[in-house]
Amino acid sequence: MTINVVATLTVRPGSGPALEAAIAEARKDVINEPGCVRYDLQRKFKSETEYIMLETWESVADLKTHGQAPAFVAFSAQAADFLAAAPEVLVYEPVGDQV
Repeated sequence: MTINVVATLTVRPGSGPALEAAIAEARKDVINEPGCVRYDLQRKFKSETEYIMLETWESVADLKTHGQAPAFVAFSAQAADFLAAAPEVLVYEPVGDQV
């Protein structure tokens, strides 16, 4: 069963480029983790501080493994430097027909 994650990230003013760089660095490894289908950062239109991470994993087990992977652990250690608040992480499972 595919699992989708939407993580809302709010950065301190002026910290957007730091978040984008940190995610880009982590993504190089995360996208190759077992079960990773999608790991994409999106910025809210006309905002410099509001982002979401869109993730898709092949299974809950893959998502759990990601939470302990070196790239995610390294990103998490850096995140306090630029995040204004703790991320809000929502996990979804697909229902009905999917594209």
